[in-house]
Amino acid sequence: MAQRIALAVYIACFAIGTITHVRDFWVLGLRPYEGAPILLEAFWSSLVVLDPAAAALLLSGKRRAGLSLAAIIMVCDVAANSYAFFVLGIEGFAVALPLQAAFLGFVLGSIGFLWPDSATHLPRAEP
Repeated sequence: MAQRIALAVYIACFAIGTITHVRDFWVLGLRPYEGAPILLEAFWSSLVVLDPAAAALLLSGKRRAGLSLAAIIMVCDVAANSYAFFVLGIEGFAVALPLQAAFLGFVLGSIGFLWPDSATHLPRAEP
Protein backbone atom coordinates (compact mmCIF):
# COMPACT_ATOMS: atom_id res chain seq x y z
CA MET A 1 0.00 0.00 0.00
CA ALA A 2 2.80 2.43 0.87
CA GLN A 3 4.44 1.78 -2.49
CA ARG A 4 1.21 2.60 -4.31
CA ILE A 5 0.91 5.87 -2.41
CA ALA A 6 4.52 6.78 -3.19
CA LEU A 7 4.04 5.96 -6.88
CA ALA A 8 0.84 8.04 -6.88
CA VAL A 9 2.88 10.99 -5.58
CA TYR A 10 5.36 10.54 -8.45
CA ILE A 11 2.58 10.34 -11.02
CA ALA A 12 0.72 13.34 -9.58
CA CYS A 13 3.86 15.48 -9.52
CA PHE A 14 4.82 14.59 -13.09
CA ALA A 15 1.22 15.25 -14.17
CA ILE A 16 1.46 18.72 -12.60
CA GLY A 17 4.75 19.28 -14.45
CA THR A 18 3.16 18.14 -17.70
CA ILE A 19 0.20 20.48 -17.27
CA THR A 20 2.52 23.37 -16.43
CA HIS A 21 4.67 22.91 -19.53
CA VAL A 22 1.71 22.24 -21.84
CA ARG A 23 0.11 25.45 -20.52
CA ASP A 24 3.33 27.36 -21.24
CA PHE A 25 3.29 26.13 -24.84
CA TRP A 26 -0.43 26.85 -25.18
CA VAL A 27 -0.20 30.39 -23.80
CA LEU A 28 3.28 31.46 -24.96
CA GLY A 29 3.63 29.60 -28.26
CA LEU A 30 6.19 27.20 -29.69
CA ARG A 31 9.14 28.75 -27.84
CA PRO A 32 7.76 29.61 -24.41
CA TYR A 33 11.22 29.88 -22.83
CA GLU A 34 12.79 31.89 -25.68
CA GLY A 35 14.44 34.49 -23.44
CA ALA A 36 16.48 31.88 -21.55
CA PRO A 37 19.89 30.56 -22.59
CA ILE A 38 19.49 27.97 -25.35
CA LEU A 39 20.37 24.95 -23.18
CA LEU A 40 17.82 25.93 -20.54
CA GLU A 41 15.24 26.62 -23.23
CA ALA A 42 15.86 23.19 -24.78
CA PHE A 43 15.71 21.42 -21.41
CA TRP A 44 12.55 23.16 -20.23
CA SER A 45 10.90 22.51 -23.59
CA SER A 46 11.83 18.82 -23.42
CA LEU A 47 9.90 18.48 -20.16
CA VAL A 48 6.64 18.64 -22.11
CA VAL A 49 7.60 15.13 -23.32
CA LEU A 50 9.78 13.84 -20.46
CA ASP A 51 7.35 14.53 -17.60
CA PRO A 52 4.47 12.53 -19.12
CA ALA A 53 6.93 9.82 -20.21
CA ALA A 54 8.00 9.29 -16.59
CA ALA A 55 4.37 9.09 -15.46
CA ALA A 56 3.46 6.74 -18.32
CA LEU A 57 6.36 4.39 -17.56
CA LEU A 58 5.32 4.20 -13.91
CA LEU A 59 1.66 3.69 -14.80
CA SER A 60 2.50 0.95 -17.32
CA GLY A 61 4.47 -1.06 -14.78
CA LYS A 62 7.91 -0.29 -16.19
CA ARG A 63 9.04 0.72 -12.75
CA ARG A 64 12.84 0.67 -13.20
CA ALA A 65 12.68 2.83 -16.32
CA GLY A 66 10.12 5.17 -14.75
CA LEU A 67 12.06 5.61 -11.52
CA SER A 68 15.33 6.12 -13.39
CA LEU A 69 13.79 8.74 -15.66
CA ALA A 70 12.12 10.42 -12.67
CA ALA A 71 15.43 10.74 -10.84
CA ILE A 72 17.25 12.05 -13.92
CA ILE A 73 14.51 14.59 -14.65
CA MET A 74 14.39 15.90 -11.10
CA VAL A 75 18.15 16.19 -10.60
CA CYS A 76 18.43 18.08 -13.90
CA ASP A 77 15.32 20.17 -13.22
CA VAL A 78 16.42 21.33 -9.78
CA ALA A 79 19.94 22.04 -11.10
CA ALA A 80 18.62 24.02 -14.10
CA ASN A 81 16.06 25.94 -12.07
CA SER A 82 18.59 26.69 -9.32
CA TYR A 83 20.92 28.14 -11.95
CA ALA A 84 18.06 30.17 -13.41
CA PHE A 85 17.05 31.49 -10.00
CA PHE A 86 20.37 32.05 -8.24
CA VAL A 87 22.65 32.92 -11.17
CA LEU A 88 20.34 34.42 -13.79
CA GLY A 89 18.02 36.02 -11.26
CA ILE A 90 14.78 34.66 -12.75
CA GLU A 91 12.47 35.33 -9.81
CA GLY A 92 9.67 33.16 -11.16
CA PHE A 93 11.28 30.15 -9.51
CA ALA A 94 10.99 31.51 -5.96
CA VAL A 95 7.96 29.32 -5.20
CA ALA A 96 8.49 26.43 -7.62
CA LEU A 97 12.13 25.70 -6.77
CA PRO A 98 11.59 24.74 -3.10
CA LEU A 99 8.68 22.51 -4.13
CA GLN A 100 10.79 20.87 -6.84
CA ALA A 101 13.67 20.41 -4.40
CA ALA A 102 11.29 18.76 -1.93
CA PHE A 103 10.04 16.41 -4.64
CA LEU A 104 13.65 15.65 -5.62
CA GLY A 105 14.30 14.71 -1.99
CA PHE A 106 11.23 12.48 -2.04
CA VAL A 107 12.40 10.81 -5.26
CA LEU A 108 15.92 10.19 -4.00
CA GLY A 109 14.66 9.06 -0.61
CA SER A 110 12.06 6.65 -1.96
CA ILE A 111 13.72 5.19 -5.04
CA GLY A 112 15.42 2.39 -3.12
CA PHE A 113 12.13 1.51 -1.43
CA LEU A 114 10.29 1.42 -4.77
CA TRP A 115 12.95 -0.27 -6.90
CA PRO A 116 11.87 -3.83 -7.83
CA ASP A 117 13.59 -6.48 -5.70
CA SER A 118 14.91 -8.58 -8.56
CA ALA A 119 17.29 -5.79 -9.59
CA THR A 120 18.56 -4.99 -6.11
CA HIS A 121 19.66 -8.40 -4.88
CA LEU A 122 23.16 -9.47 -5.79
CA PRO A 123 23.86 -13.18 -6.20
CA ARG A 124 25.35 -14.79 -3.13
CA ALA A 125 28.98 -15.80 -3.31
CA GLU A 126 29.58 -19.50 -2.89
CA PRO A 127 31.86 -20.41 0.06
